[in-house]
Amino acid sequence: MSDDSNQHVRTVREQFRIQVTRFEESVGGVSNAAIGPWIVENLRLTGSETALDVATGTGIMARDLAPHVAHATGIDVTPEMLDEARRQAADRNVTNVTFVDGDATELPFPNDHFDLVISRIAIHHFVDPTVELGEMRRVCKPDGRVAIVDITTSDDPQIADTHNRLERMRDPSHTTAFSFAGLQDLAARCNLNVVHASQIHAIRELEQWMNLTVPSDAIRQQIIGAYDAEIAGGAPTGMLAHRADGQLKFVHHWAVLLCELTR
Repeated sequence: MSDDSNQHVRTVREQFRIQVTRFEESVGGVSNAAIGPWIVENLRLTGSETALDVATGTGIMARDLAPHVAHATGIDVTPEMLDEARRQAADRNVTNVTFVDGDATELPFPNDHFDLVISRIAIHHFVDPTVELGEMRRVCKPDGRVAIVDITTSDDPQIADTHNRLERMRDPSHTTAFSFAGLQDLAARCNLNVVHASQIHAIRELEQWMNLTVPSDAIRQQIIGAYDAEIAGGAPTGMLAHRADGQLKFVHHWAVLLCELTR
């Protein structure tokens, strides 16, 4: 692993150690309200699958999968996240899940091992996602599926740059969110054939989103300023900033890609 990759892993661990106590409330709330069932519906599961959730965090995707698969394994690089994942699964009496400490760039599993390999809301944290997707492909059975779930950005490069800049300001472990088309191009470059693609959007509260990563007051004000400027007719953030119920809100566009392996 390169020095840059090692540094990014340290950044990811640092950020998600900060987020762990608030992660379920912030990200889990979005998942359980609408996103989680939507993802599962798009995976076209039979109930007999063994599944791997890459960059599982606190195990939200693994738990969402559990009622619909034979067994789910979650892997993550942040030990504190895995501790919370195990606690959350135990509290909910989810017994067909296992959590493993490991790096998505070198998955500690044999070739052709899982029926489904999925990464939920993690691609935009990878320095070079072709590496992680290559590993996901490697551990997937030849007749299995790889699923990519992530937030997406605008097709307009200037708007996408603004969006990604704001994301990185809030969370330095953010690398790049792709457009919907760009995410599909990424899959193709990794020899993954997209057999189903779908999008949905989630409205989020800005304060809750920022509180997850505890940015400085200066960064908070810069982000709020960008949102207020967009609402006033200024440069778009790519996140459809708006005010509702007396709060600043924005939209995260999610995509799910269900892929077969190409040989």
